[in-house]
Amino acid sequence: MMFVSAGESDVIGSDKPVTVTVGDNVILPFHLEPPFDVRSLTVVWTCDGQYVHVYRSRMDDPGSQDKNFRGRTSVFHEEMIRGNISLKLTRVTELDAGSYTCSVPKLQSQVRRGFINLIVEPEENRNKGGQTDDTNTEPGGAGSRGSIGIVVGVIALIAIVAVAVWKNRRKTSKSIIFSLSIFSI
Repeated sequence: MMFVSAGESDVIGSDKPVTVTVGDNVILPFHLEPPFDVRSLTVVWTCDGQYVHVYRSRMDDPGSQDKNFRGRTSVFHEEMIRGNISLKLTRVTELDAGSYTCSVPKLQSQVRRGFINLIVEPEENRNKGGQTDDTNTEPGGAGSRGSIGIVVGVIALIAIVAVAVWKNRRKTSKSIIFSLSIFSI
């Protein structure tokens, strides 16, 4: 993997909103492109002007955090070396809905911040298509695993039927050969 200087990376959020149900956990995906080790920089996550999470001097800074988010946010420290600056928000409430910004002020690039909108659905909407728990918004993520399972199941079923038909034809052809050999004796 290639690493670059802070001046060459942009903060990337998501143009698609992330949806979560009240009470669940969610990951707001942010990263630096190209990847850059951001552990020595300050990274700030805000929502509608409130400090959601602050990371500085190689550690989290809960003193800067708005009280509504205290004890409910975390980052993936081991992934920050690869430019992953995603934020995990636990026990989501309706008050968490809004526009989230992740910024890295010391980046020299023109794109120092990324944005994501978080939509919070009430609990009664659970299992009606909203993303919950450890949300993965990347293609091929958790949401597509069900589709892959269906495709694999259909292929397996076709293979089983094909083998059964082949064995049946083989058995039929053996009995025809046996019958013909009896007549030739």
